[in-house]
Amino acid sequence: MSAPWDDASFPWDERPLHGTNSPTVVEVVVRLKSWEVVAEKGKETLNLCGFLLLYWTDPRLVGFPTKAKGEDPPANIWRPGFITCAGFGLGPAEKYEQVPRFYAGGLDNEGVSDGQLEFEVPMSLNEGFDISGDIDRFRSFPFDSTRVDLSVLMFKRTRPEWADKQVALSLRRPQMQLLDYAPHSEFQQFDLDGLDRHSNDYRLSGVSFAAETHSPPLFLRNNGWEEGDLLCGLLLSLHIRRTHNFYVINSIKPMYTIAAFGFCAYAIEPSDLADRVALCAVLFLSIYAVQWTTAGHIPRLPFKTVLDNVSESVSAVLMLILIGNVVAYHLARPPRDCARRFADFDEALERCAFDDEKADAVDLTCSLLVLAYVSLFSVGYRTVYAAWNANRRTGASRPWCKGPYLRNKRFRPTSEAYHLRVDDAFAARHGKKFLGQGERVANAAERW
Repeated sequence: MSAPWDDASFPWDERPLHGTNSPTVVEVVVRLKSWEVVAEKGKETLNLCGFLLLYWTDPRLVGFPTKAKGEDPPANIWRPGFITCAGFGLGPAEKYEQVPRFYAGGLDNEGVSDGQLEFEVPMSLNEGFDISGDIDRFRSFPFDSTRVDLSVLMFKRTRPEWADKQVALSLRRPQMQLLDYAPHSEFQQFDLDGLDRHSNDYRLSGVSFAAETHSPPLFLRNNGWEEGDLLCGLLLSLHIRRTHNFYVINSIKPMYTIAAFGFCAYAIEPSDLADRVALCAVLFLSIYAVQWTTAGHIPRLPFKTVLDNVSESVSAVLMLILIGNVVAYHLARPPRDCARRFADFDEALERCAFDDEKADAVDLTCSLLVLAYVSLFSVGYRTVYAAWNANRRTGASRPWCKGPYLRNKRFRPTSEAYHLRVDDAFAARHGKKFLGQGERVANAAERW
């Protein structure tokens, strides 16, 4: 009996295990090599370079002699097909033109294969992804962030392949080697290969990867579809946050420093109203000088950002201090023509003196009110809470299901949903190279 690879009419394009009740298990690993955010003409465009690595075993290729028959499997060998979301490209594999190769770890010394195949599919954002389109995230500028959601549907040309019936996706490929830098990783899920965390104003704070299943549309309910059959796919998200240090150091801190200087007005005698007003006027002008440092870094927006709230709050602080100074002065100063009401000079001097105690009481009351406004409303509510709330709704912290696209509503992750946190501790431990697993997300349909 001749081997299948010697039969020119052998149906290699049929799925492995075709005709059985067992699905073909496809193990998937995502490899990220580079990303960057390019700011140009008011747009911030995300570019991505990486690979989807897919592994499966084709029993028909067991014993294939690569040295005699060539290093590549038959050109029409079965492999997964793909349909991607708009803007996300998988190169020739998306057109079913790329052929998998024999997995090097599945070849013996004589070059004979055990049937394992590896499919290294290049992925990119075809013309870049405009992250400025998520305009609502700028409400929390400069603490804004975004989540870029991408999807890949497993679909062989014009024929769907049903989840767990024909194809079973697995994000738990066993770790093939013990790695010194990742002893905790039991599975391969994320491969960060020389990946930088920072690009321009942004840093990569995490990567999420999940398998998904969903009901097919009505026009696909043929080709062997039965009640309960589902389509399957992969979901990939990049969590990107703005590096806010520049804006905090050069804008927010100077503004709150201006507010702190405003309290120095209380060190000037309440009777010297002109000096107090002059100090507040100088500080008012300083606010707008500070704003120029960040004026060209964000697009013109139809709403206020956290940075605008800080500027408004500092202006309000100075205005409240100024109003308090005026009130303290007018309550403590003597009535007009007070001296003419007393014939005795000493009595007039005593009765018509500026009431420092009353002015100090007004200053104390006003300063406590302004301090409460700064700490509770300005810093607490309009800065910290506003940034947290905006990021929770539209930023990197939002779940997949709250995204703006149809794929966010229709495609829901299964229990195979993971998140890799790329923070300072991760970078200190792994540097730019990592091959391992992320953290499994509970209740993935709502929280992933």
